[in-house]
Amino acid sequence: MNRVILRRLARNPMYWLIFLAPVAIVLERLRVDPAWVLAASAVGMIPLAGLIGESTETLATYTSPRIGGLLNATLGNAAELIITIVAIREGLLELVKASITGSILGNLLLVLGVSMLAGGA
Repeated sequence: MNRVILRRLARNPMYWLIFLAPVAIVLERLRVDPAWVLAASAVGMIPLAGLIGESTETLATYTSPRIGGLLNATLGNAAELIITIVAIREGLLELVKASITGSILGNLLLVLGVSMLAGGA
């Protein structure tokens, strides 16, 4: 098991950033400046997003294209889902509404833009 992890870490040096996620927890417990906690958390999440993408691609090869697409769409928005759950628990419903609206508009504009680019409009 350890050799598999070390091989994966050696294959993609970006995965070493994953160790910043627990560092962020320690920094928060030590009451370090919140900007440093945020920076460590954000950079530590980069490899996690990559691993989620790889896992959905791997699962899609074993399932049908429909289920693979559903998994990709669901897990691709995992960060937004986590932020939404935390914001709801904190009572920040306006933030949740703004986040959902921004996500919908962003996705619509991206799809429209790519469609227009591909269609030559």
